[in-house]
Amino acid sequence: GRRSRWMPMALVWAVSYARVCASLAGTAHERRLAEWTDPCEGTSGSGGGEPDHSILTSVLQRHVRQGEINGIRTSVVDYSALRQDPTELRRYLEQFCDVNVTALSTAQSLAVHINAYNAWMIAIVLAYSPAASVLELSARVPEGSIWKHKFGTIGGVKVSQDDIEHGRIRGGLAASFGGPGRIHAAVNCASASCPDLLSEAFDATSLSSQLDAATRGWLENPTKNPGLVGGGLQLSKIFSWYGQDFVQDSGSVQAFVKKYNTAWDIVTDSTAVSFADYDWNLNAANATGTWSDAAPRAPRGVLAAAVVAALITVA
Repeated sequence: GRRSRWMPMALVWAVSYARVCASLAGTAHERRLAEWTDPCEGTSGSGGGEPDHSILTSVLQRHVRQGEINGIRTSVVDYSALRQDPTELRRYLEQFCDVNVTALSTAQSLAVHINAYNAWMIAIVLAYSPAASVLELSARVPEGSIWKHKFGTIGGVKVSQDDIEHGRIRGGLAASFGGPGRIHAAVNCASASCPDLLSEAFDATSLSSQLDAATRGWLENPTKNPGLVGGGLQLSKIFSWYGQDFVQDSGSVQAFVKKYNTAWDIVTDSTAVSFADYDWNLNAANATGTWSDAAPRAPRGVLAAAVVAALITVA
């Protein structure tokens, strides 16, 4: 009857609509990437001196606080509030444009790069508004990895997050300063299981004590490093990914962690080590500084995401 004759046509329209929406969604993503502007483009920068880290401290103190995500005690960022006025953060990032890193001391350079990594991570989240995790942004950059896209500039050189962390910090600065293990407590990947963002920027004059405090705080948080479990030691998966850095630092992973958590004095190099699951949920907060069910979540279904993107594009 009439229903059976209309069914094929309805299916054709449905498929066509889905394709159009998916195409519009892709276009929206491409436009958002194309609209990204490195703060160093079209600016003369800070004149080559060391960035004023007090600007980042101001941002952190106003928009970062302690909260909880999926049972994990962690620092959370009020991205919604910061997105309303990112002027201060952008002004800080502009100071990296032509900083002469070769003229800095090792401590100054390490502080500069740790702060750059953390500030850029916040800026990336502000610009792209991931629904649930920074990992979803990898599909929206040509390299296929959010860590490999060169979003920023340091000293006239375009850099990615991987360039900063692995090429510069882990690539020599951390060892030269004497902290190849401790730096892992300092860089924040905007996710629940990452080591916390401090309430202040790192600074050359107090860098060692700041790294010590960050490392102790990270290792003494059982929701990120569970500790002594069933006769063994359960740690963040960071110790699995970058185990060699901690061996370089202290001879073994076990020797490193017991230096910063006195409750683990019984740990020896023969203590079995296992690794906790890593939670990549975005470290976002609502106005009260706690994770809320009202916070943005990933859309359910490809078509729903396509329709939303299409509406945004049309608007």
